[in-house]
Amino acid sequence: MNHEPVINIDTAALLMGVSKRTLWRYLSDGRLSTLPKDEDGRVMLLVAEVAERCKFRLQAGDGDMETDDHALLALADGGDAVAQTGFALLMLEQGIHELALHYLQLAAAQGHADAMQHLANLYQAGTGVTQCFDTALSWRSKAAALGHPVAREQLALM
Repeated sequence: MNHEPVINIDTAALLMGVSKRTLWRYLSDGRLSTLPKDEDGRVMLLVAEVAERCKFRLQAGDGDMETDDHALLALADGGDAVAQTGFALLMLEQGIHELALHYLQLAAAQGHADAMQHLANLYQAGTGVTQCFDTALSWRSKAAALGHPVAREQLALM
């Protein structure tokens, strides 16, 4: 059984900046490994192979989400809000704002307060988005309502 981190083809296309059609070509000519579909019938790809073709760095590790970017991405792709936020922060560190915003929005949609607070910070600073204090306040208020301590403190100072 394969225990290497995998992601679905849609995520791979997003990360690589290519179309799914291009990925199908890579699969058919052997540039990417063919794996069994997941339980939802989605085509899965090895994170290691996708990472080689990305314009940002993903460091492989020991399978721990804290130290292994491949494992973090696989968990984020599986819908884990904590991993989505972690992957977004990794993308922010590398200046990949569009992907960071995408993953923060996914996590925030699941009610993850940390993601909401990070979105508030992005909108307040205009990092990767058009600066909008109203949107920043909205995200910060949502995070505070969920008990985020920094968001609560920042709102109290306003």
